Amino acid sequence: MSPLAALKLNIRHILTTPPPALDHVLPGLLAGTVGALIAPGGVGKTMLLTQIGCAIAAGLPILGGALTGSNPAPGKVVLLLAEEPAGVVHHRLHGVAEQLKQSMALPSHEKLQDLLAHLEGNLDIYPLSGHGSLVHFGDGKEEYGHLVALCKGARLVVFDPLRRFHDGDENDTATMTAIVNKFERLAHDTGAAVLIAHHANRMSMTTGGGEHAYASRGCTALTDGVRWQANLSPVSELLASEFRIPKSELRQYVRLDTPKTNYVGSFETVVLRKAQHSGAMTLWPPAGTPKQSSAPRAARTSGTK
Repeated sequence: MSPLAALKLNIRHILTTPPPALDHVLPGLLAGTVGALIAPGGVGKTMLLTQIGCAIAAGLPILGGALTGSNPAPGKVVLLLAEEPAGVVHHRLHGVAEQLKQSMALPSHEKLQDLLAHLEGNLDIYPLSGHGSLVHFGDGKEEYGHLVALCKGARLVVFDPLRRFHDGDENDTATMTAIVNKFERLAHDTGAAVLIAHHANRMSMTTGGGEHAYASRGCTALTDGVRWQANLSPVSELLASEFRIPKSELRQYVRLDTPKTNYVGSFETVVLRKAQHSGAMTLWPPAGTPKQSSAPRAARTSGTK
């Protein structure tokens, strides 16, 4: 019997039963699917990914609720950080923990102990600087089996950055499609949402096209293959004016766009403010502070299904 037989849908059953609720780990990023975070170097993508991971592990709102999924309960998160040494992650975690504490309403001693317990029990971080060969999407079946066991039961698995986990040509469509297929297999085998961090291309960095789907470096196969994509990029002077950001403070702010969301509608641009010392991000403007009214910006470029 063909392996496809087990995948054939029972049309009568489907049309006579209500569909199950979709499990959004992040808005638009479903459990068991692959997404990407695209950003130029140095804007804070690793810090943002660490904040997302910590919030999910603790069961707390992500960036003031802007990225909270459909199930806010604490869940397992695996962060594979290929460029980070343990000492840097140590500093980042202190900054993230402080931001989480500030987001909690009147954090009592008991709540702070619960936060620590959730992070200890649900957050698995692997700083792989100098150990990149330990996780590699080659052809090793044994290595892949170890990775599946590591990520089993996770709601979110993060690979940061993609370039450190493969040796393929990122300008080759067939190569990048095969790499996306391997991440999709991992998402299927673990049930987790898999989020890949990848660098932006030079054109998007120079033109400020943070809202465009094809902002990633290399061929378009990554954007075509993933089901969800967010772009983290610097704030332009035009956007700064709309959000009442002084020009002298532009470097402390970044914009987050979601140009590809296959399973939900499009989202408005989100602006994040980076703490001066830790780099931890918070939603801007703060709750209750309206941004300056302006003419609507041009519609964003949507990704294709």
